[in-house]
Amino acid sequence: MKDLSGRIMATKGPSPLRIVLVVLGVLVAISPLVLLARLTANQSTPLAIVFSLFAGVISTFLIAAIVEWFVHRYAMHKSKRRLPLFRIATELHHNAHHWVHCHPTRYVYLEQINRPSVFAAGKNELCQTTLTRVLTTASHAAFYTLFAAPIVVTAWMVTANIWFTASVCAGDMVFIYLFIRIHDAVHHPGVSRLEHFKWFWFLDHHHYIHHIDNDANTNFLLPLGDLLMGTLRLELTAEEQAKWPSYAEARTL
Repeated sequence: MKDLSGRIMATKGPSPLRIVLVVLGVLVAISPLVLLARLTANQSTPLAIVFSLFAGVISTFLIAAIVEWFVHRYAMHKSKRRLPLFRIATELHHNAHHWVHCHPTRYVYLEQINRPSVFAAGKNELCQTTLTRVLTTASHAAFYTLFAAPIVVTAWMVTANIWFTASVCAGDMVFIYLFIRIHDAVHHPGVSRLEHFKWFWFLDHHHYIHHIDNDANTNFLLPLGDLLMGTLRLELTAEEQAKWPSYAEARTL
C-alpha cells in the first residue's frame, strides 16, 4: 500500500466491515456504563456521583482511542483533496511533520519545542516567533477539540447526567493535553520528566514505527484502536530495518 507521497507502507488498512464492527463493538461495550449513568442522573448520593465520574472516564478513553485513530489516519494523513481543514492538517502533519522535520533519519530535535506553523504560506516552515508557536499549539488543541466537543454534547443528550458529562469533558481535555505534551516529549529528548516512566518508551518506540509506516500505529496515546483495527505493529520488518535507522539510532541522530 502507498501513502499520499507514493511511499510503500507495510500495513494494510482495515476493511469497511471491520471498521463498522469495531465501532459497534466499542459502543456496545460502553452502553452499560451509559445506561447506568442515565438511570442515576437524578441521584446525588456519593456512590452515584463516583460511579458517574468513573463511567465518564472509562467511556471517554474508549471512545477517544477510536476517534483518535480515525482523525489521525483520515484527517491528518489521507486528506489530500478533501475538506480544506483536513487538507491543511495533512499538509502540516503528514507532509511537514513526518517527511520534512521529523523524517525517520531526523526523528528527534535537541532544540526548543517547535512545530510547522499553521500561519505560514508554506506549511513546511517552522514557527519563527514565540507568538506563532503559542498560536500554532493552540490551533492544534482547537482542532482536536472540534472532535471532542460532539462527544461531550452527546454524553449530555443521552444521559442528562451532569457528573458523567463533566467527567467526559474533563477526560477529553486531559486526553488532548497528554497527546500534545507527550508527542512533544517524544521528539524533543530531555524536555520532560516523562522519560523516567517505562510506558513513555513503549509509546516512543510505537510512534517511531508509525513514522516509518504511516499506516501503522495510528494511535499515539492508547493503541486500542490499532489493536482492534489490525494496524498495531510492534517491530519493523527486515526490509525497513535495512532501509531506516534503528530506534536506538533514531533517538541519537
